[in-house]
Amino acid sequence: MKGQFHVIDTNRHVMEPSDLWDTWLEQGYKGQVTVGDDGTSIVVKGRSVSDPRPSYLDVPSYRRVFQDALNSGFDASSHLKDMDKEGVDVGVLLPTRGMYVIWADHIDTDLSAALCRAYNNWLHSYCAADPRRLKGVALVPLQGTEEAKAELRRAVQELGFVAVYMRPNPLLKRKLHDPAYDSLYAEAESLGVPILLHEGWGSVLHQLGEDRQDTIFGLEGVLDPFEMMLALMSFMGHNVLERFPDLKVGYLGSGAGWIPYWLDRVDEHWGGPFGAEASSTEAPSILFKRQGFACVEPGERTTPEVVDEVGNHCLVWGSQYPHPELTDFPNELDSFVADPLLTDETKTRILWDNAASLFRIS
Repeated sequence: MKGQFHVIDTNRHVMEPSDLWDTWLEQGYKGQVTVGDDGTSIVVKGRSVSDPRPSYLDVPSYRRVFQDALNSGFDASSHLKDMDKEGVDVGVLLPTRGMYVIWADHIDTDLSAALCRAYNNWLHSYCAADPRRLKGVALVPLQGTEEAKAELRRAVQELGFVAVYMRPNPLLKRKLHDPAYDSLYAEAESLGVPILLHEGWGSVLHQLGEDRQDTIFGLEGVLDPFEMMLALMSFMGHNVLERFPDLKVGYLGSGAGWIPYWLDRVDEHWGGPFGAEASSTEAPSILFKRQGFACVEPGERTTPEVVDEVGNHCLVWGSQYPHPELTDFPNELDSFVADPLLTDETKTRILWDNAASLFRIS
């Protein structure tokens, strides 16, 4: 709890141990995943699934800010202690290495399914430290339709997970509106769990800006919001949400300030001469306000304007713990809670009510 407000952090990350897949993969698949000594390079089936990138440990302030968690290997106990320091009641847990391990075109369905089962089983054991406060997000093998459905069903019904994770990048040349994903969306809708989209730089999949930016600063600045803009267009402009009217989609890791601009622009195009090419019969802004949600991040100064434009019902809060930009840890909630331009009712909605409804947290 932060002051008078209960808090659900919708965008926290686990830091998976480097031996996760050695330990948790089923016997017939062991030895097919290697994590480099740098902790960032991941090789699956003899080929890299992540580009070389600096470690968080290369950021000078990182060891100081997260020293206790580092000393404990970012285990569940240290994660809960950090949540206590921050004033976070419940954390929704997304992957770190899991954002890369299945996301390559050379990985077949059977191996992908095994990798997902291993990750989900490990995450379930992690959340077991306090299932009331640690909520898992499922990794599913998108290479195979039936396998993805089955793993999502298992993760929700047997492991108690509250959402399913997807990257926005095309895998096997499938865009997010590809009909191949329809059965997964139908399953998520039936189970009552949202799709959580989150980009992560360094993937071997094509990423916006990688051909025109030469620094992490440049790529990070471009990649996250631009990939989410394209993801929103996939769901809003290709009749996905109208065909699955109870499906919820979250756009994470990119802040929320881009939402008013993008909805205004795509609404204008939807109502213009090329709008007939969109298969949706409702304006993108209507679809987003009904079935989408964006994640406000620490230090965002435009949140009051976003609330004015799209309302407070389609926003949640997320820290991106333990990313190195959290230089104010454990005080990253302070500026949001103290913002005089946000009402207490809006703060309650963004910090708790909206996420509690999405993830069925009581």
